Amino acid sequence: MRTLTRYLLWQTLTGILGAAMVVVAVILLIDFVETSRDVGTRVEASAIDILGLSALKTPLLVQDTLPFIVLFGVLWTFFRLNRRSELIVMRASGLSAWRIMTPPVSLALLVGALSATVLNPLSAASNARFESARASLLAEGGAPASGGDAVWLREATPDGWVIITADSIEADAGALSAPVFRFYVASGQGAPELDRQLMAQRAALTSGFWRLENARELRAGDATTALGEVGVPTAIGRQALFERVRSPSGVSFWRLPDVIVSAGQAGLSTRTYELRWQGLLAQPLMMAAAALLGVVATLRLVRLGGAAAFAFAGGLGGFILYFLQELLTGLGSAGTLDPVTAVWTAPAVFVLGGLLYIATTEDG
Repeated sequence: MRTLTRYLLWQTLTGILGAAMVVVAVILLIDFVETSRDVGTRVEASAIDILGLSALKTPLLVQDTLPFIVLFGVLWTFFRLNRRSELIVMRASGLSAWRIMTPPVSLALLVGALSATVLNPLSAASNARFESARASLLAEGGAPASGGDAVWLREATPDGWVIITADSIEADAGALSAPVFRFYVASGQGAPELDRQLMAQRAALTSGFWRLENARELRAGDATTALGEVGVPTAIGRQALFERVRSPSGVSFWRLPDVIVSAGQAGLSTRTYELRWQGLLAQPLMMAAAALLGVVATLRLVRLGGAAAFAFAGGLGGFILYFLQELLTGLGSAGTLDPVTAVWTAPAVFVLGGLLYIATTEDG
């Protein structure tokens, strides 16, 4: 049994690696064309430059398509074993479907865990390098890079609140351009009243302080007072600024908890980052659902007929799983579902459905 388990593990790993090679090749080809349209039409860039940009985006794209890689890898592996009558020999020797499915599902769980803890940090770092390389390439060619949007931050203070607005943000430097700090205090009726306003040319976040350059203060009924360089205490972390201009997929698995806390302290919505965090935690279950779907779709023996149709149905089931996951995640982003329900429901339903099918066909 140990030898057979190792054999199934090796065959499944080979199938997943083969599917990964095909998917990566397709991703590189498609992204090369898209990057050529995005960058190549705006600046003079060589094919090597475009290929380098596409390669930097590949880890993130691979992580997004990993459930399909696992599904098609398991489908191809077990369909091949079925066509070569190896599954018939395994079943004839008394091996149950539960023993047959254990190696691929266990491998899928491991792949999911590595995807969240290893591939995700790699893809986040690679995506950050892609953004930097793309911006540098556009700057060298004289084309405008994607500018930062207006910034809005909110923070509670011992006396009330401070609202921070700015024209743009320098996420890598942890700084704001043309910021305005509006300090509010609670009136006797509890309503916020504007106490004072600080305007500056630039505000850099360092060690729990905003360092304002060329600051000016304005109070109600008073003239504007020039302050020069001043410091304003803050509990906002650099992660809050980082997440303001980065998509959730560009934040590492290990940094997401800090980003969620820091964004909440800055008065920003953390829902999309909570969804991303739960999605990464659910990666092992999602991979297990894909592997189980592939096994279930190929357990029907070839000599009974209809094996190819079952395999096709398994591939179709993978797209249904993806569609359902995206639908529920969209509902979670809209606030209709909480992040845990939105992320974990689809893979849990497919895992339970696959186990129910095996239990029904195997044990009656």
